[in-house]
Amino acid sequence: MKIDDILEKGLQDFKKEDQTGVKNDLFKAIKESLMHQFKGCDLYRQICKQQNFNPNTDLKSLDDLAMIPYITTANFKQKKGSPKKFLTVPESEIQIWSRSTGTSGDPSIVGRDHTNIVRYVNMFSNVIEDVGLDNYYWSLMFIPEPQKEYSIDDKIKDPTIMFSLMMHFVNTSEEKVFCLKMPSPEEMKQGKKIEFDAQKTFGFLNSNPSQKGIGWITGSVPLMYKILSGYHQQTGQTFNVGKKSVILTGGGWKTFQGDAISPEEFRRDMAKILGISEKNVRDIYSFSESDVIFVECEEHNKHTYPWQDIIVRDVETLEPVEIGEKGLANLINPLAHSYAGVSILQDDIIRIVSEDDCPCGRKGKIIEVIGRAEGAEAKGCGVQLADETAT
Repeated sequence: MKIDDILEKGLQDFKKEDQTGVKNDLFKAIKESLMHQFKGCDLYRQICKQQNFNPNTDLKSLDDLAMIPYITTANFKQKKGSPKKFLTVPESEIQIWSRSTGTSGDPSIVGRDHTNIVRYVNMFSNVIEDVGLDNYYWSLMFIPEPQKEYSIDDKIKDPTIMFSLMMHFVNTSEEKVFCLKMPSPEEMKQGKKIEFDAQKTFGFLNSNPSQKGIGWITGSVPLMYKILSGYHQQTGQTFNVGKKSVILTGGGWKTFQGDAISPEEFRRDMAKILGISEKNVRDIYSFSESDVIFVECEEHNKHTYPWQDIIVRDVETLEPVEIGEKGLANLINPLAHSYAGVSILQDDIIRIVSEDDCPCGRKGKIIEVIGRAEGAEAKGCGVQLADETAT
C-alpha cells in the first residue's frame, strides 16, 4: 500500500523544498487506507453512510480531509466504547490489544495486527533517525524491564503500553539499561509498586557513558526529572553522557504530584546534570488510539511527518479552524490497518502554529499542545508510570 512506500522512503522528502509530490503521495495513502477501513468495518461504513460520505467519490484532495467521518477516543473505551466493532480484520489476526493508561478506570484499547505493528515499528525507526539516533550504542530507559522477550510476530496477551512495546521492538542498542523493576504478579496482588533501580541506574551513569558512544535516554518525564534532579540536589553530582546523546521523552509534562514541570526547565536541568545539549532534549506527543506521533526538532517545534496530517476543530461547532486558532486535535492516521482509525478526534486542545517555515528546514505543520479539553482525563502514561513507581 502507498503508506508503506512512504514509510520506506523515510525522511528523504522531509526537507524537500517542493512538497507537491509529498502531499500527493500522502493523499493517495489516506484514500487507500480510508477505502480499506470503509470496506472492512461495518460500523464505520454505517457512520460514513449516515453522514452521506462516499470515500470513493467525496475525497478528491487533501482539502477534503475534514469531510472524512472521524471516530472519537470514547469509541475506543474498553467498557463504554466499542473497540472490537471498529476492527477491519478478523479478531483472530490481532496480535496485541494495546491499552492506554488514563485514570478513569476505563482505558482505551486498540487492536493491532501484524501489518499495523510493522508500520508502527517502521514509523518509529524513522523518528529515531530523525532525532539523531541513526547510530547509537546504549540506552537508559525509565520504564520497566520487559518480563518476557517478544518477537514482532508474537501475540501479546497482557495489556501493554505501546510506547514501551516500541522500546522493545525498535531499540537496537548494544547496552540496554532499564531503570525500573517490575514486581512479580504475586507481589502486585499484594500492592507492591514498580521499583526504581538506583544501583543499576547510577552505576551506569557513573561509568562515563560518553566513552561508549551516543546514547538514547527515554521514559516518563516526571519520573526522570524527579530522580535525576533529586539526586543532583542531594549530592551536587553531574554526569557525562555526551553532548550528542539524545533524551526522547514519553510525555507527562503537566502534572506530577501537583507540581508543574515546564519543558524549558526540564531541558535546562537535564543538560546541566547529564552533560547533554539542550537541542537534543526532545519530547514526543503521542496517543494510544493512533499510530502517528509528533516529535520535537532541535528548535523544539513539533512537526507533522510526511506520513500523517492533523486538523484542528472548534470545541463547540467541531468545524475546522484557521492556523493559529485553538481547538480539538483531529488526527489523520493512514497507518491504521486493523482498525478504522484513519481520522480520530482526540480530547486534547492544540493549535497549528505555522506550516513549512521552521528554521530546522523540516516541512509540514507545526503544532503547539495547549492541554486537555475540560472534563478529559488529566494523566497520560508518563505521569501514571511515575505515580506507580516507588522511589
